[in-house]
Amino acid sequence: MKRALVTLTPPESKRLIARAVVAMPEVQHALKHGFVYIATGTTAAYIAEEILGEKIEKEKWTVGIISKGRTCVTPKQTWPKHLVLYRGEPFDDPLEALKRMGPEDVFIKGANAIDINWNVAVFAAAPDGGTIGKTFGWTITKGVFTITPVSLEKFVPTPVEESAKLTGIYSFDWGTGLYSALVPIPHSHPVTEVEAYRILAGVEAIPIAAGGAGGAEGSVTLVLEGDDEAMETAKEITKAVKGEPYLEPYTEDCSICPFANICGLGSGTF
Repeated sequence: MKRALVTLTPPESKRLIARAVVAMPEVQHALKHGFVYIATGTTAAYIAEEILGEKIEKEKWTVGIISKGRTCVTPKQTWPKHLVLYRGEPFDDPLEALKRMGPEDVFIKGANAIDINWNVAVFAAAPDGGTIGKTFGWTITKGVFTITPVSLEKFVPTPVEESAKLTGIYSFDWGTGLYSALVPIPHSHPVTEVEAYRILAGVEAIPIAAGGAGGAEGSVTLVLEGDDEAMETAKEITKAVKGEPYLEPYTEDCSICPFANICGLGSGTF
C-alpha cells in the first residue's frame, strides 16, 4: 500500500473529472449504441473536448457562470447549444433526443453545489427553468442515466434540499450578481475527484483540505491510497492534468444584459 498527497486546482480537477466521466462504462456504451446529451457548462465543456478530441472555448460554453466575483451570464450573442451525440455522431435535434432517450442513454449536467450527502444542485435563473426546466422532466421520468461532474471546490456543508428552499429569482432584496434558484438534481450520479481517481486508477482519494492563494484559489487537496501499480497509474494521471490553464473571465455587459431586472448590479440595488 502506498500513499500520496495531491493538490489540484479547479481546472486540473475539471480535466481529471472529464476524463473519468468519458471512461465510465455507461458513457462508453451510450457513445456506441445510443444518446449522450451534454448540457452546456464549463465543466461539461471539458467532457465535450475529451469526447470530440478538439479544443473548445470553454469559457464561452455556458450561459450561467460565476465569474468576476458574482453570479452572472455570458454574452448572449455567444450562448452555446447543448452537445447531443447519437452513436458518437452529432445529433442536431435536442428535443427529439430527449423524446427518444431511455435508461441506456446518458445525460450529463454540471452543478454548482455538492453537499455532505453527495447530493448535487445547480443554479437556474431563466423564468422557464433553463436547461433544468426543459430537460429534467424527460430524463427523470424515463430513467435516463444522469451524471453530474462536479469538483469538490463546490462542496457545501448545508444539505442542498434545505438551501434550495431559500432561493429563487424573486427571493432576494439585493445581491452582488444575478439572482438564481438553487435546484437539486435528482437521480444523479456525481463524479468528483474521489470517483475520478477510483475510475481512472483504482485508488482511494480522501479529501483533506481545500482552498489556496496565488493561483491556487479553489483547490482541493487529497490523500491517495492504493497498491503499487494503481498508485503509479494515479501518478501518471495526475501528471497529465497538472498545469491545466484557468479560463478567462467572460461575462455579459451589464448595460445590455437580458437578466438585468433580476440582478443586484443590473437593477441597481447593490
